[in-house]
Amino acid sequence: MKKFSKFAKPYEVWMIIFVVIPLVFMIILSFLDLNGLNFSTAKFTLDNFSELANPTYTKAFLRSMEFSLIATIICLLIGYPIAYIIHTSKFTNKYVVLLIIILPMWTNMLLRLRAMQMMSLPEGFIKNTFGFSLDFYGTSGAVILGMVVMYLPFMIFPIYTVLEKIDPSLLEASQDLGANNFKTFTKVTLPLSLKGVTTGVIMVFLPSAMGFTISEILGGENIQLIGNIIERYFKKSLMYNIGSLISLVIIILVIGSLYIISRVDAEGETLL
Repeated sequence: MKKFSKFAKPYEVWMIIFVVIPLVFMIILSFLDLNGLNFSTAKFTLDNFSELANPTYTKAFLRSMEFSLIATIICLLIGYPIAYIIHTSKFTNKYVVLLIIILPMWTNMLLRLRAMQMMSLPEGFIKNTFGFSLDFYGTSGAVILGMVVMYLPFMIFPIYTVLEKIDPSLLEASQDLGANNFKTFTKVTLPLSLKGVTTGVIMVFLPSAMGFTISEILGGENIQLIGNIIERYFKKSLMYNIGSLISLVIIILVIGSLYIISRVDAEGETLL
């Protein structure tokens, strides 16, 4: 394998340029007192960390956690039965069903969100086509629904992959010992699929909690999550030091979650 290691060099260069260098730059910005990117007057400070106690950030962070938790639970309640039904179905090619599930993900995420936005507006597509209005734009429900629609496949795939790798002889042994289908599921299938559940939960929870696009498009100005706060500091307020500091906190949470995945699924069995 060492003779093929040279093919990884372009990837390593890419990672250094677009991941490592920006990350180092963010760490430096987090410890600077500066206006925009004017480094001529910049000075070292620890006062930026006091901003983390700002009630605005705390409220946005807790709201992000709340919305993400609700969306993750909904995805789990919907995704596990779908994955289980596909797993136990008699389809000759189950990947066709998975392909149908993943097809919407082949379209641009912004286009899908804009379509949902048009459906949620009081005078949108539903009103013009069917004559009645849903009118839930700018609500918590619209944002949570957007998270579920966008990230549901990330819950289905890891669970389905783990279910497919369960040895059928274990299920047969359970039934031979007198267990019915429900007891076999609770005592054998469910415990063995928890690895996929853990991976799916993290894969849905993280982007839901840290993103800003869904809340920006479906929540408007009414819903502000932690991702919207970071986006505002970088794009509008030009307070790169505070935005970088908050982003680093989020990155630490992401790395912690990835560590959990690596411990739960060291062999990568939940990945297609």
